[in-house]
Amino acid sequence: MELREERCYLVGIKGTGMANLALLLLRLGASVRGCDVQETFLTDLSLQKADIGIDVGFSDSLLPSTTTCVIYGSAYARDIPILQAAQAKQIPLYSYPEFLALLSSMQDSYAVAGTHGKTTTCSVASHVLAGASEREFPFYALYGSSMVDQEGSLYQGGECALFEACEYQDHFLSYHLRGVLVTCIEYDHPDYFADLDAVKASFRRLVDKLGRGGILVGCSDDAGARELLSYAHQTRSDLTIMEYGYTASGPFQVLARPEGKISLSLLPEYSFSLTVGARALVLDHVGAVVLALAMLLDRPKPKLYLQDKGLLTDEVLPSLASLLLMQLPSYPGCRARTEVLADERGVVY
Repeated sequence: MELREERCYLVGIKGTGMANLALLLLRLGASVRGCDVQETFLTDLSLQKADIGIDVGFSDSLLPSTTTCVIYGSAYARDIPILQAAQAKQIPLYSYPEFLALLSSMQDSYAVAGTHGKTTTCSVASHVLAGASEREFPFYALYGSSMVDQEGSLYQGGECALFEACEYQDHFLSYHLRGVLVTCIEYDHPDYFADLDAVKASFRRLVDKLGRGGILVGCSDDAGARELLSYAHQTRSDLTIMEYGYTASGPFQVLARPEGKISLSLLPEYSFSLTVGARALVLDHVGAVVLALAMLLDRPKPKLYLQDKGLLTDEVLPSLASLLLMQLPSYPGCRARTEVLADERGVVY
């Protein structure tokens, strides 16, 4: 599929993931329009700023005759009129996860998976990669929200991509991934998974599907993710396997320091503060740095994207990790996730 030639119509375009996809498609050269309910959402403004037309409702009459591709949000069934019309006209029809799977096949792709923390981790990884490279690193990110004061997800080029990959209905098993970070594995989506074992089996299949020589990053503080790392060590000797967390062994163990600061065992003398304090969010931020580090070093010529071209030396891991960690204090937050709405008498909302 050559996206520059596509005329895409997005059904449920105001959803956070769908709106970000609409803005990305526009950046990739596609023509974009869509439909949704009349109600105003957080995404309306960014879509309007991009001059993306939004039709009201889901009538079959709304579908432009020139449409070459229809993408619909996961909240919609294929039996609504506009999707029925697309099927009747034999227009290629994709659900949001199906289209992400297609996008993931177009370049080296990386993802954040896990029961919780996917959106935040994607957002932080995008921020530190952009900051450390002064927006030269040629990647784009697509996840279910956006950073505060940013319209849509980040786009800096198409050499590689970062996606939020959800386990629901095994959606992430259709993605074509070079690497994946797993935040945690807990029982969720009981309408699809019978029990926790079924969830774990889905994540094991995700590891099985990783490209040869790929990358697996996992949080050692979570029992499910730790079990998955063990499975990968036993079955995928070709993978680069990295763990992070307070209980991690190796360079990415989180060390608590005075005054609420932390450091990594890789850089024990370098203490840093985060804009968050909750343990789970600290782990999301650290995991994002580890994933960003892996993505950067996985490029054929990583030196091209660094502020300091001399950083790639024998001390590559500490040097590069410190550069990425330096970006964390400027992280503005993720809409509806780590966004600070108010601070009243010591209570942060």
